[in-house]
Amino acid sequence: MQSKKIVRDTISGLTYAITELSLFFTYSTGSGLWNAWDVSSIYLIKNTAFKYINYDHEHCKADMAMSLSLRNANINLYVSNERYYGHLINTDNFNVTLSRPDLYNFLQNPFDWIRKYISTNYLEQLQESYTALQPCQDVYLFQIVTDVFADDLLAVMENYCRRKYKSDLENFDARAIHMSQVDLETVWLRFLQHFVQPLQTKIFLGKRFGVPHTAAHFIVRYKTDEEHFVAPKHNSRVYSANIALNRVGVEYSGGGRYFIRYNCSVIDIEKGWMIMHPGRITHLYTDLPIVKGISYTAVSLIYP
Repeated sequence: MQSKKIVRDTISGLTYAITELSLFFTYSTGSGLWNAWDVSSIYLIKNTAFKYINYDHEHCKADMAMSLSLRNANINLYVSNERYYGHLINTDNFNVTLSRPDLYNFLQNPFDWIRKYISTNYLEQLQESYTALQPCQDVYLFQIVTDVFADDLLAVMENYCRRKYKSDLENFDARAIHMSQVDLETVWLRFLQHFVQPLQTKIFLGKRFGVPHTAAHFIVRYKTDEEHFVAPKHNSRVYSANIALNRVGVEYSGGGRYFIRYNCSVIDIEKGWMIMHPGRITHLYTDLPIVKGISYTAVSLIYP
């Protein structure tokens, strides 16, 4: 299965590479045996090979020393996908006291996290042949996350309000809750890097800004019985990416974003979809009022 390397980053001194995002959405239909240089963690060893195994080496750890000793004895090591047996998960930092612990587990278990939370249409939108939806000039729409992602993120915010302020999210005094307040800062930055930034790279002339350490990211609420009008403004960041977290026409009506320079509005943004547009000087905008109900949006204001 052919695929392009999407992103590469360094986490805790180790190279963490997501090279084939398609593996997170579907298993390869190909099968066979591949000769491997080293094996580690879990493997099957034929009993006649035990006498060749040596775990002692001046410069190698035990697993690498074992693999080296087998190679030196002309015993091949193989990786097999002739049959799917499942995959390993890391439970070391799985915190069952959190309201939605899976949401925090991106770095520990990216395979499961992506399959649960990233839209199955994501990869298609990265293809050169895909034409992104552009309702206004340089304003793009992408289907990026699942309904479960949106629901879990709102559940985390709801739990935060009830635990810390004895309030629910709907009646919380502040309209915005930052990712750092619910300990999602690291996960959100990696989400922006691995999934938002590749889309930005594609549509804005291939420009990459690196890990968005200085991004502002929060959940914002708009509802009818509180001030919901935003005066025309420019985002001070390079670009913004806003993800709708609940259903327009069901849980609220109205809302959207009006771009004054282009006399153009983006409305009825579906749950799990992201609107992305430049900031600074070109896209002066105002948020349109909510007519009924409450809308929730994940806002990311991103710059180098």
